[in-house]
Amino acid sequence: MIDSHTNTNLLDGLKTEAHVWYCFPESIQDEARLSEYRSVLSAQETERYHRFNFEKDKHSYLVSHALLRHVLSRYVDVQASQFQFTSNEHGKPELVLPSEVPGINFNLTHTDGLCACIATLDKTCGIDAENIHRKSKLNAVARRMFADEELAQLDNENVQQNFYYFWTLREAYVKALGTGLAGSTKDFYFDVNTADLSAVIYQKNKPQGDDGWQFRLYQPTQDYVLSVAIQSHAPVQIRLAELVP
Repeated sequence: MIDSHTNTNLLDGLKTEAHVWYCFPESIQDEARLSEYRSVLSAQETERYHRFNFEKDKHSYLVSHALLRHVLSRYVDVQASQFQFTSNEHGKPELVLPSEVPGINFNLTHTDGLCACIATLDKTCGIDAENIHRKSKLNAVARRMFADEELAQLDNENVQQNFYYFWTLREAYVKALGTGLAGSTKDFYFDVNTADLSAVIYQKNKPQGDDGWQFRLYQPTQDYVLSVAIQSHAPVQIRLAELVP
């Protein structure tokens, strides 16, 4: 569990840890709480929130962005509404204000029924989660997106779960790089150890070296697969905690 008693303890923890916070948006329905969530969004976030056509998508967007803002406010004494973000050409968000934030990196994900974010200190990071019961033509997608080495690891008995192992690992990695799906190619592949849910990346066009990438898989419940990617040459302990923002 994450020590969440004080901002100082949390921030000190990030020196050697990565923190993953998650929640289940469908369990958050109190209107007063949701009104507070809407109040902390920026004008740009509010505009995007209102563009969603389906209430479920609006709700997931609202909760996930409120989660991120409330998580960041746990590390520094800044109100959730005061954080300002920018994004690169592929849409990866970064903090621009306030200046009091000391090198905190983050990434956000939301899928059907789950929202999660990761926070690190001066470490590149990415996160992705998927509901493994989502209907999709898994084999066709896998053949299009996965490297041959990953296709060979797909187990026919657990193809759905194993598919989302590779999918979320790829997503977490390219989100950490800031390239989005445009950077997801067959020039790299993952080897997953299903015993401890760790993974190693292999780059086909360059010698295997120590780039410092660390990958872990988690299942907050049996319905979800969650992957994190962190670039650090020093070992990083990853801590997970459920949080209702």
